Amino acid sequence: MNNFDNFPLLGQFKNKLVGDFITTGLIEQIDLLAERYGGEYLNLAERVLSMLEKMDYDTFFIAQQYIFDYLKQMSIFLKTGNYGHEDYNEIKETIYDSADIMMKTYMPGLFLAYANTTILYTKYNLFRNKFLPLISSASNGIGIEVGFGEGFYLWELNHHAPHLRFDGFDISEHAVAFASSLFDYANMQRDRYRLQIGDITSGIPASVGDYDFGILAEVIEHIPNPEQSITEMARLIRPGGYLYLTSVIDSNHMDHITNFESPDIVESMIKIAGFNILHESTYRIQDDFKKSKDISVGLAFVCKRRE
Repeated sequence: MNNFDNFPLLGQFKNKLVGDFITTGLIEQIDLLAERYGGEYLNLAERVLSMLEKMDYDTFFIAQQYIFDYLKQMSIFLKTGNYGHEDYNEIKETIYDSADIMMKTYMPGLFLAYANTTILYTKYNLFRNKFLPLISSASNGIGIEVGFGEGFYLWELNHHAPHLRFDGFDISEHAVAFASSLFDYANMQRDRYRLQIGDITSGIPASVGDYDFGILAEVIEHIPNPEQSITEMARLIRPGGYLYLTSVIDSNHMDHITNFESPDIVESMIKIAGFNILHESTYRIQDDFKKSKDISVGLAFVCKRRE
């Protein structure tokens, strides 16, 4: 059993999970992450919980709601073999345009999940240890994240490399609102970033090669044309620039549209779009939790735009 005395918010959060049938599975994940990654994980988890507390969110309630929907969607996928969500515009209207869903559950729940789920933290581990060193050495670099959602990666980017500038585009005004609030509570300098509405399926309003690096995290499974989105990132990132991309396989959610047969499919799309893959991570839930019914596979890639 890990000692969380130096991480009081994480310790309190974990204690609340005990005995709750919906969230009890998170306890195993928190303990595994603490054992496997030590201080890197514990410090991040405490920072995530601290930010949500500052924003006046009840983290236990958020975890309950988020995991409940996750389990429901997973059950549907295991029974049917497909995600069951097809209409991108309908999803936008019912989810991304809904303040109730986005601000009360989706955005805070996804932000919190980086502090208590192995699949998301494993992806973040690649970001921190392989992607950040490539881009943080630039003295005046500028990057872009498309589909930034809750703003986790831009928040972390600013924490580790506050000298870098970035633009963020997302299809939801509520994602812009949530991330803007997060950044304000984190005291991020407003002249270092711009957040605005943008839909990668119809093109981002920026010129060829405007950016030194890009982030496309947890996006391509949400759209009907993932190949086009990666090609659009290749247009935006200069030759020699870097891309961090993540996705999932066999992991249903309320707004997942596209599933992939294997990691090779995603790798192929990345290479065809004009990137070389420098580092990658493939994480299967059942590798750590043999008895879990969750067959989700997490993918993360660090890529370089070909010259």
